[in-house]
Amino acid sequence: MASIEMKNIVKKYGDGFPAVNDVSIDVADGEFVILVGPSGCGKSTLLRMIVGLEDITSGDMVIGGSRMNDLAPRDRNLAMVFQNYALYPHLSVYENIAFPLRLKGDVPESEIDAKVREASKTLELDEHLERKPGNLSGGQRQRVAMGRAIVREADAFLFDEPLSNLDAKLRGQMRTEIARLQKRLGITTVYVTHDQTEAMTLGDRVAVLKRGVLQQLASPRQLYTNPANLFVAGFIGSPPMNFLPASVEGTTLKLPFGSVDISKDRAAKARDRGLLIAGIRPEHFEDATVVDKTGGTTFTAKVDFVEWLGNESYAYIPFEAPPEVTEKLLELEKDLDGDAMRTQMVISLDGASRIDAGDEAEIWVDTSKIHLFDPSTGENLTLDASNAGSSPVLEVTGA
Repeated sequence: MASIEMKNIVKKYGDGFPAVNDVSIDVADGEFVILVGPSGCGKSTLLRMIVGLEDITSGDMVIGGSRMNDLAPRDRNLAMVFQNYALYPHLSVYENIAFPLRLKGDVPESEIDAKVREASKTLELDEHLERKPGNLSGGQRQRVAMGRAIVREADAFLFDEPLSNLDAKLRGQMRTEIARLQKRLGITTVYVTHDQTEAMTLGDRVAVLKRGVLQQLASPRQLYTNPANLFVAGFIGSPPMNFLPASVEGTTLKLPFGSVDISKDRAAKARDRGLLIAGIRPEHFEDATVVDKTGGTTFTAKVDFVEWLGNESYAYIPFEAPPEVTEKLLELEKDLDGDAMRTQMVISLDGASRIDAGDEAEIWVDTSKIHLFDPSTGENLTLDASNAGSSPVLEVTGA
């Protein structure tokens, strides 16, 4: 096992476009770090530079204390698991797992057999050892690919969107298996995904990238509760965070549906900033008739549509936004790879709520959870910097 240090990594292609732009991430020995972001953000390119499949334009890739920039992939002792499994169809499961050891040419047959069977037992593949990959399910094939990585006794595991080809149920099962395996082996792991559910459930820390630039590196909880900017706030969370035009007067926050009271500290951070964007997650609202109203305030709004899911429901409330906010939401929609940032609010309601479409409803909001963003920079003005990991983009802007 080994640590991985990415120091000011840059990858530029022939046209000068920086696919990865000055990214610095330290992955501790035994840590599980996720690289996440929309398509084209540079996460897979960064992973390929770690393993040596892409040249590094500038910066240093240090693994286990040694600079690896000029070493070939075979000399880095890293195990990579691909999205398409990369199994040999003519070989049995046993031989697919054994292949990296046979490639070395100097590993005794008894040692190969012991390692293959140990990996097989760990991944519950014993009954499939004599089968060919074509006769296995997608989840079983992915376990075979992981088995091949395990027997190598590599310094680190690198996963490149390994669950993308699986259906939703299998993805959930494999997430659990990968998490348990990583904890059991204690091996340094870097995992690339565009699926925020994988990012939030698997990683010790998550690195959110946008257009090749690291936006925030933090624990899943820190990302969710303390996003550094509009992009992170919009990318992390499902349904996504609501973004509303807002302004602050004293300790009063003016929203499209009326005014709510916020704390003095929160108001002070956004005072004299003019037009703001307020970010509120759906679960921080509730039907005022079914909640203890302590610690928040209420407002009245007309509900356009309600989705009832049994244990909860989602209510949709449209609102009008000034051109500056609408333009920012359209820009954010493009950055988020098409996730719609409509001028409507989604609120999560308890299953006991009787609010229905067309109702003029009294809604409670937890004002302590409201974030306030600068529309021009996207900066989270109410960020708790001590509980947000690191955010290089804010350091650059001097925030």
